[in-house]
Amino acid sequence: MRAIVLGTQSFIDGGTKVGSQYLAQALAAAGWQVDYLPTLSSPLDVVGRQRHARLARAWGHGIPQRAVGISPGLIEWSLQSMFPAHRLFLRWSWQLAAYGGRCPSPLRDVPFDACIADVAPNMLLLHQITARAKVCRLNDWPHGFARDLHPVLINALGSMVGAPDFDEVWAVSKPLAEYASTLRPEGEVVHIPNGVDARLLIPATRSPVARKPRSAVYVGGLTAWLDIGLLAQAARLLPDWTFEVYSPGTPPQHGWPVNLHWRGSVGRAELPAVLQSHEVGLIPFSEADGRMRYVERPLKFYEYIAAGLGVASTDLGALRQGMGDLACYGTDARTFADAILQAREDAQARPPSFAKDFVQAHDWSARARTMLARLEMLLA
Repeated sequence: MRAIVLGTQSFIDGGTKVGSQYLAQALAAAGWQVDYLPTLSSPLDVVGRQRHARLARAWGHGIPQRAVGISPGLIEWSLQSMFPAHRLFLRWSWQLAAYGGRCPSPLRDVPFDACIADVAPNMLLLHQITARAKVCRLNDWPHGFARDLHPVLINALGSMVGAPDFDEVWAVSKPLAEYASTLRPEGEVVHIPNGVDARLLIPATRSPVARKPRSAVYVGGLTAWLDIGLLAQAARLLPDWTFEVYSPGTPPQHGWPVNLHWRGSVGRAELPAVLQSHEVGLIPFSEADGRMRYVERPLKFYEYIAAGLGVASTDLGALRQGMGDLACYGTDARTFADAILQAREDAQARPPSFAKDFVQAHDWSARARTMLARLEMLLA
């Protein structure tokens, strides 16, 4: 069996992984041949280490060299686009079909058994892919990307979710499943939540990691919905705590309190030790274009719980509905600081087996079993 996965993040570039990568690995582990496509590279990928590396892979070699083996059965492709999907450069309708126009024949002319596509610009390659079963993995609300993508692309992605081109939609949250059902009332929509990597239970050193007393951590992107201002205010209210932000990019740090530190990106191999050396994991989200009503359990929530952290979150959208009493909530700096203190107490009160039981219930292998069962039904 052969599958193609249209994703976003690259295995090669490192950093934290997203759901489509775990599912691609699960397919390969189940004996499938999997072709994985991260975000396409344009000639403008010259700023930033990862973008520049992506540019060199996609444009500096012939087609055979653009396919790199990641693990047995799993290949990542570095593909070209003449322009990036950013709102400043992909803004006209004619560009939608042209975005993936340089898709090479080894992918364009091969019949796949399954195609799984995240809701992201790479979904525009769908019309070039031949597959017996096509699945949309609704990992996010298209209009939530309004800060990064032009309405021309956002509307196209929304239309594709509701189009009959997809045999099924796999939504990562219940609100997203309801959203998809309004777009395709006659189509099949399945709720398959995010999962967690069981390796977060294992310290990188194979020995227990000492947690720094009164320490909080955020691991994730510098997104439009990350409230850095709230973090800074909470840090001032808790001067005996240490707050650390692990994220690619360089945020403006003017006016940050002395106990709030930006640490840059963290590699996958280092992530378990980073998380396990802290006491509280932070989800300081703010509202951005109505996106929060579709967010129940961010990937970092699973990672924080698996690593034994308490979780402090803002109380927005579907976050409380999704995380329930496994997180503590605040709506402003004072109540968010209180949530951090309570989250530490809650984590310390949990039995030693709590994280292991949580991972067994929610690891990606459990999600993969559901995915493989759905594909088996579609391909029967």
